Amino acid sequence: MKKYIILAALTALLAFSQAMAVTGDVNTDGEVNIADVNAIIDVILGGNSSTTADVNGDDEVNIADINAIIDIILGGGNTLKPKNIELDFSALDEGTESFTDDEDDEDYEDYVENTVWVTTVNIAFDGETATVTGNPTTVMASVDGAHVTITSAAKRVKYVVTGSTGNGSLKFYCDRKFQLQLNGVSITNPQGAAINNQCGKSFYLVVNEGTVNTLCDGENYVMTEGEDQKGTVFSEGQILVSGKGTLNVYSVGKNCMSSDDYVFVRPGTKLYLNSTSGHGIRGKDFVYIKGGVINMEIAGEGAKGINCDSLVWIAGGRITILNSGATRHETDSLGNDVYTTCAGVKSDRNLTMTGGTLNIKCTGDDAKGLNVAEPFLFSGGELNVVCTGAQKTVEPKGVKCDTDCTISGGSFYSCSLNGRAIDVDGTLTVKEGYTTRNDSDKRLFEVVY
Repeated sequence: MKKYIILAALTALLAFSQAMAVTGDVNTDGEVNIADVNAIIDVILGGNSSTTADVNGDDEVNIADINAIIDIILGGGNTLKPKNIELDFSALDEGTESFTDDEDDEDYEDYVENTVWVTTVNIAFDGETATVTGNPTTVMASVDGAHVTITSAAKRVKYVVTGSTGNGSLKFYCDRKFQLQLNGVSITNPQGAAINNQCGKSFYLVVNEGTVNTLCDGENYVMTEGEDQKGTVFSEGQILVSGKGTLNVYSVGKNCMSSDDYVFVRPGTKLYLNSTSGHGIRGKDFVYIKGGVINMEIAGEGAKGINCDSLVWIAGGRITILNSGATRHETDSLGNDVYTTCAGVKSDRNLTMTGGTLNIKCTGDDAKGLNVAEPFLFSGGELNVVCTGAQKTVEPKGVKCDTDCTISGGSFYSCSLNGRAIDVDGTLTVKEGYTTRNDSDKRLFEVVY
């Protein structure tokens, strides 16, 4: 049974006066009535500027706004003007990153700095060719045009990649963890993944500071029997992303970045992920965003910005996800219709947010901003979710939790123009010490500590 927090009337009135909940409250007194019509008339006659008087959101204040507010009063509309969410590539001051140097700590192996890399192999792409140098006898390189395959049993090897190719790739068969440094490289593979790691060990993907790197896949993947390649950057093992450079990843065939283990993104990283086919980041075991500036544009049917079979944890950084994808329609073996909707973030287990900023805008029909199967724990940071799509097969929702949702800190904003802003099948708990606002038909929900 759904349980919603009901505030005392005085607290609600205070919250409305501090920040207008429903477009139309021009005089910010917590109500929408004839007094607000008079307030608009005063603005028009006085030639004053007022953002609250722009009821229909067209950046002008005129008779159209009077008609819009009359519709609201008469019940003909309850127009919401959601937050504006756009890609944000601006610099982010994340301070100095701290990490463990204790070998007994379970996170020790996630940090590339905790390994002494004893061997360096250089891979240089040049159009239709590639050159591999510095490889010892324990690292074998096979080069076919600009398609490079590395087979290695060596320990602590660092690969440094440079150059550009429109028809090439990097593939690894390694028995040990390894580091791959992107040092100003552009790789397009028309037949599959640009980087394909078939090693189940740690894969340290380091984006060198001051460099811009671009990776692209192809629309039709040529598969090798017994192997996966699920995206432009694919790894059987963990993908551990660090470095202060820029990495642009494009996918027209599958996902941008996909691991059959987990994905870890560290502070300082600058990622732009663009997929017309699949997810931005996909992790099987979990996805952990500790920091970085991450921008995503997702347009595939049924696709998600972040999709995880298990846990998602956001602890820092700034993530902006714009998802314009439509619902995917399939028919199962029994002839039943199966619909898969898009989402900003989809977690098949828990979603935890303790810091950072997560901005999501979904414009496709039926979409959900956040879709969480198990408890959603929000204790810090800033969450902004806007869904503008209509209902075609299922109701679009800002935040959807199949079990419980607990909010205990930070700033939590969700707006769904054509569905519920928040839908919790279990218990919604909002810890004390907050102000809140929401509109009468549950399309807006906000909690601020």
